[in-house]
Amino acid sequence: MVSSCDALVGVDKRSFFRCVHDTTGWGGSKVSMNFLKRLRTKKAAKAALRHRVMALHGLIVDAVLQWTADDRLGMKDEFPLRFEVMILAVALVLVAVKDEKELVQGLWDMTFEGLEESLRQRGVNDIRMGARMRVLIHNAMGRCRAYMAAMENKNEAALAESVVRNVFNGTVGQQQTVEMLLSSVLKLPQRVLGGKNC
Repeated sequence: MVSSCDALVGVDKRSFFRCVHDTTGWGGSKVSMNFLKRLRTKKAAKAALRHRVMALHGLIVDAVLQWTADDRLGMKDEFPLRFEVMILAVALVLVAVKDEKELVQGLWDMTFEGLEESLRQRGVNDIRMGARMRVLIHNAMGRCRAYMAAMENKNEAALAESVVRNVFNGTVGQQQTVEMLLSSVLKLPQRVLGGKNC
C-alpha cells in the first residue's frame, strides 16, 4: 500500500527529502533565501524608519522644552502645558510630512510613547495609565485636526484661535506671547526637517 506522501514523490521516501533540499528542483532553498532576504530588508527599513522618527521626535521635544522653559509663555512649565505645545508642534510637522504615511504614524506613536514615559516619571501607575492615555489621545486628536486644518487652509487666524483656546486656556495676558509661540512653531517644520518636505 502506498501512502499519500509516497504517491506524491514516488515510493522512495528518500526522494521526498531530496526534493525539499534540492536547490535546482522546485527551488525550496532559493525560496527560503529570498524570504529571509525580504525579511532582512523589511527589518532594516523598519529600523531606519524608527531611527528617523526618534531623531525627529527628539528635535521636536527639544524645541518644546525651550518654548515652555522658565515660564516663557506666561504659564507654569508643567505637564499640561508641555502636552499642549507638543501636540501643536507635532501637528505642524505632520502637515509637512503628510505624504510619508509611515513617518506620520511613527511620529504620532512616538509622541504618545514619550507622553506615557513622562507620566510614569510623574508617578502615574499602570492602573491609572490606560484611562489617562485614552483621555490624552482623544484630546490630542481633536487639537491635531484643528491645527492641521488651519495649516492646510493657510489660515493663521484659525491657527492662532486654536492655540489661544488650547495652549492658553482661552485667555492670554499678552498677545505678543501668542505671536512669539506661533512664530517659533511655524518655523519648526523647516528647522527639524532641514528644508525637506517644507
